[in-house]
Amino acid sequence: MRESGFWGMLDDSDRAALKATARSRTFADKAILCLEGDSSTHVFILVEGWVKIITSASDGREKLAALRGDGDVVGDIAQVAGHRTATVKAIRTVRALIVSPGQFGGFLDSHTEAARAYRHVTAEHERAAHSAQRSMALASGPQRLAALLLELDGADLPLSQEELASLIGASRSTVTRALKDWRSRHIIATRQGPVTILDPAALRRLADG
Repeated sequence: MRESGFWGMLDDSDRAALKATARSRTFADKAILCLEGDSSTHVFILVEGWVKIITSASDGREKLAALRGDGDVVGDIAQVAGHRTATVKAIRTVRALIVSPGQFGGFLDSHTEAARAYRHVTAEHERAAHSAQRSMALASGPQRLAALLLELDGADLPLSQEELASLIGASRSTVTRALKDWRSRHIIATRQGPVTILDPAALRRLADG
């Protein structure tokens, strides 16, 4: 399962200092935190919950580009781009702190350990993105799907087959066939909600090829 993210790496004093400069907000299931193309550049710190990072293709279709969860910093790229590069949508209930770029930068400048944590999670996201690109070239669709399911195990996220396909850069039919096969072999179950892993060792072998 994933690491605890930026918020989870902060000590109590740094959390209190960040809360003092931010405003707290709760977003309901499927609520939009920000829209692609917007000029707003404030930063979200996800205290609890998960969000979808959605981008629009040239033909207007939406693509689930990434997931961000408990503790992650979201929207910080807008500070550099000057606008929102993706739509951020809540999965179930999300509690977040919202802070302006200037305030967030000031907080990091004055809190050394928090700045170190932010650099760490930023590097981890870059590493994960590079690993995903490499996986696209070297691993099959089912391998990438198995790795994704292991990564998300325990998160209980209601993702459709189309969204799973988008996350791994494969067709929906590839995902459908793989899930059907793994269900028949009792590696996973998909009844009444998110995928449940029944045999993690077998799924790990599939991911490793």
